[in-house]
Amino acid sequence: MKLISKSVNGQIAFCPCQNVFHMEFGNLLLNLNYEELKRFSDYVRNIDYTHYLRLNKDSFNRRKLLLNIGASKAYLCLSSSEFLELRELLELKNNPRLLNNSDLINWELVLN
Repeated sequence: MKLISKSVNGQIAFCPCQNVFHMEFGNLLLNLNYEELKRFSDYVRNIDYTHYLRLNKDSFNRRKLLLNIGASKAYLCLSSSEFLELRELLELKNNPRLLNNSDLINWELVLN
């Protein structure tokens, strides 16, 4: 596993054996291929979270931001600080870009 990005409550790692990214955030774990991670990152980056905070201000939920995670009727519920942390995690600051398959082929892997 190669650590791609890390925050206080989450991390993104890449498993070259399975060619999959593992995104852990809070108690959620998503296994995503490159395109799925890119789409999820774009989705989160383009959300106007302040709009949804206003829209859901009277909701009985403590966490006012609901992100559809692609599964039927499955949502990730976040507070504004959790949302901002997730957005930062998905910016992949530890590694400024996602790796494509040709990059992975050139890696020297050490298996223990």
